Amino acid sequence: MKTITFASTIALIAFAVSAQAVTIATHDDPALDGSTPLFTVTDSSVSGSWTGTGLTLFVPFTSTSYNDVQMSMASVSRSGFAMGAGMVVYYTNDINDPLFTMSFDSGTIVEPLTSGSSELNADNVVFGGSALIGTDPLENEQFSFSFANPVGLGGQTRTYTAAMTSSADAVPEPATMALFGLGAAAVAARRRKNA
Repeated sequence: MKTITFASTIALIAFAVSAQAVTIATHDDPALDGSTPLFTVTDSSVSGSWTGTGLTLFVPFTSTSYNDVQMSMASVSRSGFAMGAGMVVYYTNDINDPLFTMSFDSGTIVEPLTSGSSELNADNVVFGGSALIGTDPLENEQFSFSFANPVGLGGQTRTYTAAMTSSADAVPEPATMALFGLGAAAVAARRRKNA
């Protein structure tokens, strides 16, 4: 039988209160078909925007929904599957007052050879915007767009509609970490008493 040491007990407690992956923001594909795309893709760039109605940004992290949101991603360089740095901005009235932003250092894009699924993922992501004000710090932010309704496959310019999901590890609040410290102290005191 294996005995659990004090160090492994502390490691288990630390794991229990460590960062937990949570969905930060998400939206369904607001387009009815390929005639109103969110993304335009060429062999050398990727850009995106949505200025119509129907995009509802849901932020489960704060249990808030924002209706008729607009989205913008300025042109990002692309070479093969690799993309350069960029930012996706969600806003209601003023792009300079964003609800939610996702900046990234690099990313990947996969397009289908025929009609099928493709996606855009990013690396070294940082979230921001007023929808996250007052929330706990986040780590390991990531997002993904699932492309649909391709138009122009095989041509120089392709367009896609898209749904988005983003997630991160929520860093425990100081109060949670304080409880962890009290729990660790209690375990240590109990071990000393039983030794």
